[in-house]
Amino acid sequence: MSELRKFRYEFPPMEPHFVEAPSPKAVVAYLRRTYPHNYDEVLPTLVEIPMWPEFWKVLDADGRAIPRTARRDEG
Repeated sequence: MSELRKFRYEFPPMEPHFVEAPSPKAVVAYLRRTYPHNYDEVLPTLVEIPMWPEFWKVLDADGRAIPRTARRDEG
């Protein structure tokens, strides 16, 4: 499987959502299925982000938070 990329979109406006996918095309397909009646409002808010927001926690197999400096998502 290819490396997953991080994306952010908003819906409703000013309500951010975060997804991880192998390509923008996969995210667009997801948005079409998830928001069939509002797709044209959601798509313009889609952006790729280099790393998860500061509040996002990545855990190891034991449930401990991995420090940001040790994570692979640093972009």
